[in-house]
Amino acid sequence: MSTGSDSSSSTIYDLIGVGFGPSNLALSGALIEKWTTPSNDSEKSFRTVLFLERQPSFQWHPGMLLPGAQMQISFLKDLATLRSPQSALTFVNYLHSHGRLTAFINRGSFTPSRREFADYLGWAARYVEEHGVNVNYGQEVVAIDESSDGLIIVTSRSITDGRLNIHITRNLVLSPGGSARIPNVVLPLMNESSIVDRSTLLHSSEYKNRVAKLLKSITSSTAPRPLRVAVIGGGQSAAEVTMNLRNLLSNIPSGNAGHQVDMLIRKGSLKPSDDSHFSNEIFAPEGTGNWFSTSEQGREYLMAEYKDTNYSVVNPCTLAALHEIIYDQKVEETITARNSGVQKTPGPKINIRSHIHIASLKYDVGSQTFTFTLRNALTREIFEHETYDAIVCATGYQRHSWIEMLSDRLKKRFGIGSCGSDVPIRLVPFAQRATYMVETRDDSSNVCNTPDSIATTPSISSSTENVSQQEVEPVNLYITRRYRLLPIASSKIESEETLKARIYIQGLEEATHGLSDTLLSVVSCRAGEVVDDLLSED
Repeated sequence: MSTGSDSSSSTIYDLIGVGFGPSNLALSGALIEKWTTPSNDSEKSFRTVLFLERQPSFQWHPGMLLPGAQMQISFLKDLATLRSPQSALTFVNYLHSHGRLTAFINRGSFTPSRREFADYLGWAARYVEEHGVNVNYGQEVVAIDESSDGLIIVTSRSITDGRLNIHITRNLVLSPGGSARIPNVVLPLMNESSIVDRSTLLHSSEYKNRVAKLLKSITSSTAPRPLRVAVIGGGQSAAEVTMNLRNLLSNIPSGNAGHQVDMLIRKGSLKPSDDSHFSNEIFAPEGTGNWFSTSEQGREYLMAEYKDTNYSVVNPCTLAALHEIIYDQKVEETITARNSGVQKTPGPKINIRSHIHIASLKYDVGSQTFTFTLRNALTREIFEHETYDAIVCATGYQRHSWIEMLSDRLKKRFGIGSCGSDVPIRLVPFAQRATYMVETRDDSSNVCNTPDSIATTPSISSSTENVSQQEVEPVNLYITRRYRLLPIASSKIESEETLKARIYIQGLEEATHGLSDTLLSVVSCRAGEVVDDLLSED
């Protein structure tokens, strides 16, 4: 492994993007279209572009590319169609390029498989790189600072040799995606890598890449025995992981008893996602402006009303498949009981344990198992010494880690400079800036005593384990309709120039721009809006 010295580029980039997933990939496509048919001098000169991506190559949710998994949105909500149907980056053009357009039409479905859509995104990534977009893979952005002349300094670290690379840019787009949200009761075990066998404790985002090692770790090398796996969560990923685990466990001998996969859910039952015709209108591009322009109370109301389109819900087709499996289990149990004289090892069984609150969780080094204390939130019944061989947390994602990339000086530009990493940040639409009046406050440290997490969407909590009882006023961070973060009026640093660079965020502003922001629904239109703002003179 190389251990070369740190490096610094002499190039001043027009744009650096952090992350190279669908959001910045769509942005790259919109930029290429501007380059192809420039209409003004700024489009002709805006050419030095670099994207920094932590993954060693382009990947999209590799941990959840499970067999049979389908997309839950139309293929028309791709990287370009809603913004520019004639773009070379449409899903239709991808199909045509691979000779599958007619075959896809004959499927009679608007939703491709997740694997096919991931391949489409990889194809698009190769296309933009071939057309002048620079992507440095294997680079983890560790710091973002401000230069003395008002530009942005981005420091990244190589994931292979640890070398630091420093770049300077006039504009920055942050699209880092989400990071695994781990329930507080599980988090200490995640951090005790020297004690806990981490191959048996994972998040659904890494499931496919690590499930083989998980099963190998818990499978006895001597006599076969029944295994128990807990899946925490009640959403789409939890359902898919549960069914996939059942299939994989069916190939592992279990002795006289069957393996068991338990879904631990807080609700009384798994809930279907609302993808009905009128509810889906909330994801339309024009809905972004409506969401942005309404009051804080209005946005909270909309979030509560439409939450079941995306959060802690399961696609109806997946629900039906899971229900059929559980029903078949009951059929087999009846037949087995009637034929009690015939010895037959039962297959893996799925249990859905509802109204469950995890009171405590411990790891036993000797047996290498996890022991839960569970409480039924409805009946208050306590279940002690519930032992499992492995845990998969299908508990969603958090989207606030990007704040920690910013230097204290840069945070001060945006009114959050004196706050620690545990302060909640509330994104506020620029049009409502006068209402909050935070830009007049220079002593924001007075509100920097909140616990636990940065909540860009205060109305949505990740789980009951993550909700703090302490109410603390959040600090406001202002954003425009076109996704640009705005420095506050009092942020000029003494003896230094004002911040010249523009900073944008994508996929992180659900609170101000709507439920579609973290999804694929508006990536194409949002990319166009960001590019137009980047090239504007104001």
